Amino acid sequence: MASIHINDIPSKVEHYVSRHRLRDAFKLLRHYSSHLGDWRITDEIDRMEESYSMMLRYATQGAVDPERDEMYSSIVRKIYAMLDRISRQISKPKSSNMYFSTVRYEEMQAGDTVGSLMKNYKTASNEASPYNMINASSAQASERMMAKEDLEKRIFNKVWTLYPVSSDDDAALREAFESPVLPDYFKDMLISAVLLGLTHYYDERRVMMLLDIYEKSQSVNLSMRALCAALLGMYMNRSRLWDRKLRQRIDSLRELTSWSSDVKLVFMQFIRSRDTERINRKMQEEVFPEMLKLRPDIARKISGGDGLGDIANLEENPEWQELLDKSGIADKIKELSKMQEDGGDVFMSTFANLKSFPFFSDVVNWFMPFHLDNLTVKNALGSELSAIGNLVLSSPFLCNGDKYSFILALSSVPAMQRRMMLSQFDAQNLNELELRNASLGLPSGERDNVANKYVQDLYRFFKLYRRKGDFNDPFIRPINLLQLAVLAPDLTDVDTLSVVGEFYFKRGYYDDAYHVFEILGEILPPDSQLYQKMGYCCQKSKNTAKALKYYEQAELLNADSLWTMRRLAACYKLMGNPAKALEYFKRIEAKKSDDPGVALNIGHCLLELDRPDEALNYYFKADFIDEKSTRAWRPLAWCSFIAGDMVQSEEYYNKVLTDNPSSGDYMNMGHLNLAKGDIREAINFYNLAIDANNGDVESFINNYNADRNHLLKAGVEGSLLPLVVDAILYSRD
Repeated sequence: MASIHINDIPSKVEHYVSRHRLRDAFKLLRHYSSHLGDWRITDEIDRMEESYSMMLRYATQGAVDPERDEMYSSIVRKIYAMLDRISRQISKPKSSNMYFSTVRYEEMQAGDTVGSLMKNYKTASNEASPYNMINASSAQASERMMAKEDLEKRIFNKVWTLYPVSSDDDAALREAFESPVLPDYFKDMLISAVLLGLTHYYDERRVMMLLDIYEKSQSVNLSMRALCAALLGMYMNRSRLWDRKLRQRIDSLRELTSWSSDVKLVFMQFIRSRDTERINRKMQEEVFPEMLKLRPDIARKISGGDGLGDIANLEENPEWQELLDKSGIADKIKELSKMQEDGGDVFMSTFANLKSFPFFSDVVNWFMPFHLDNLTVKNALGSELSAIGNLVLSSPFLCNGDKYSFILALSSVPAMQRRMMLSQFDAQNLNELELRNASLGLPSGERDNVANKYVQDLYRFFKLYRRKGDFNDPFIRPINLLQLAVLAPDLTDVDTLSVVGEFYFKRGYYDDAYHVFEILGEILPPDSQLYQKMGYCCQKSKNTAKALKYYEQAELLNADSLWTMRRLAACYKLMGNPAKALEYFKRIEAKKSDDPGVALNIGHCLLELDRPDEALNYYFKADFIDEKSTRAWRPLAWCSFIAGDMVQSEEYYNKVLTDNPSSGDYMNMGHLNLAKGDIREAINFYNLAIDANNGDVESFINNYNADRNHLLKAGVEGSLLPLVVDAILYSRD
């Protein structure tokens, strides 16, 4: 026991519990608690183990106990809760983690409870209300708003770091969520504080509270944020979900008509978040560099060469669109627009560099819904608060964090340029934006948009916050709610699984797609397309044997599919079975006799089967069918060499050397000259092969020795082969 490092104990306890070895879990938990020296905790562990021992005695005596499973689950929950409690107590005094720094600060404020802070906040909100601000001076107004915002931060930190949430804390929070006098943005912010606590330690009260808010809130914004938070919190603590009460609560929520559709909607938002990095890379590696390259050309098109072009005529210039089309940017922009329509986060890369403002140093501000009473917004915009602020507030495209980034960036722009930008936002533009925003007002669209933007805010915090290493990032791996058994009835219907599977499949997440298709395969009757996709996923994951199995199943259901035949042929070839691959390529040839690729592959299989004369016929066929292509030259040259036709081989290798020759091409030309007896010329080509491979002599020697049998068959004396290598080495000296 002493050999286990204290930091490894929590994961070891979880390991034992997951494998139903509670005796070992108790033993290790007691050892862990000894680091605290608290007899009360040890006493609690003893009582828990005594209950377990009693249950074991009844079970081994054959007694019938209908409550046994629930009792076992209760003991497991208590083990996990005790593990978290001990872990937190050990880390709290000395950890530099932001969570524990905040815990220590909050514990110093001994008189402050959630209830008392909420009471103070109601008072501060009332004092800062428009009615009570009428006669206040600007200094008084600012002071009241600062007091209110300071309390918002205190309450956020208090709720975030509470553990466990007591019944009094629970009641105070529920009252705040139901209060008609507290601002909506404050309640939205509180949801994130409840969630953030769950990312550190599981607390059933937090989850139940979030589910209740989802069900009872009249605000779509608050309801959908609560559901996102509840599902994310459950997913991050999925090993802890042993409570029958939670299962019963979710069963009751299924009676709501919106529950299943909302869970699916949130699941899709979590899935789309995985696409953010791919979109970000596309922006950084493709779109932005291409646009920068295009800048000089754009300037010439605008200015006509004199540098004095009229920018207003840019949109009317057909050469501009031609320039975009030729550069490929137009296609990339269309692709990004489609990603945005599908809910993809196309603004992450744009706003990532705008998260360094001091405003984003406080955790609370990453989760603060954008509102015009915020002092940062007021100070940034000044007299332009109403015009610009309302425009940003109405934007359906930006999440809250990006709205703050935009405002803060705008405040650093010189006043004259800012006024020029503002002049573009006339009443007509505002009206158009309002109409566009109104089009999102359908219940399903609004709920989707709220979830989409909230997940984007969460993603930005965990990926961009300056001390992100202090937090458990839920997005570090794909969020797969299918792993939550409690949600299986909501997510394992055919339609949902099909949508999720196709999303993963089209974006190249083949392991995830396979997992979903596998579930579908257990539900649906045998389907050739499903087996094709499962095989393709396995092949992309380098599991050729498993891919072959699924392709064979697809073939049984649809023997005429050329696509399946090609995949089967490719798999057999990869697995070193050219005879079986040849069988399938021949079947494909019978259906597509004029396909040069099929002819080439038949030639490759025949060559592997040591039938070079037959292989040559197919290589010639491929060259004849596709006379503009050069891809048959190399196999023709090599196969001719193997067949002993050195004249024909040289004819084709001379062609190959005009077609961007590789290191292997130079080596093969060396082999040809060696077989002809021109050793000096062979050595020249061998040196070219080494040079073309960055001077890697060892790699050359390995490849040279691998071709030994071919050289011997071509008539080269075995005793000459090592001498040639030494001659090459001397020549390079």
